[in-house]
Amino acid sequence: MEPNILLKMSKGNKAAFKQVFDTYYKSICLFIKKYINDADQSEDICQDIFIKIWEKKLHFKNSLALKAYLYQAAKNKAINALEHESVKKGYQEKVKSDNKSDGFFYQNFIEQETNRLILETINKLPPRAKEILQLNLEGYKNQEIADQLGISVNTVKNHKATAYQFLKENLKELILLFIIILINQN
Repeated sequence: MEPNILLKMSKGNKAAFKQVFDTYYKSICLFIKKYINDADQSEDICQDIFIKIWEKKLHFKNSLALKAYLYQAAKNKAINALEHESVKKGYQEKVKSDNKSDGFFYQNFIEQETNRLILETINKLPPRAKEILQLNLEGYKNQEIADQLGISVNTVKNHKATAYQFLKENLKELILLFIIILINQN
């Protein structure tokens, strides 16, 4: 490969980059595939390497330096992909094992039932109180809610107080559910 092609590529010349890409892409993909044995993932990794060269406008003194970079980057990225896959499989096995436990069942059940009961209770609120509570739960401050709805801050505070009192009274069932589950879990 001519040194002027590498210089042009480092300056953002698309034709020069395409020439380098066309010259090395297939061989780098095959090299990576020897490590990870997955053609699609090999292509993704190879493309990432070339994208980095393009975006960072990397300059190589000669084709030997370019090849050294390409093959070393390919090796490193392939090994990283293998290690990531190994960690991922280990995590999946742990999750699978944990998910079979009664503790996971109860935790998941409590979480889902809690969400269901809270949403069900919020939906029973009067429309304006529900709207204000939802905005508050999304992180809006009282003044922001007032401005957005065109009402006073005191009206927002009153609706919030009413909504929270309603939730408190109507979610007593949830506390009983937790007590029953905890008793049955032991």
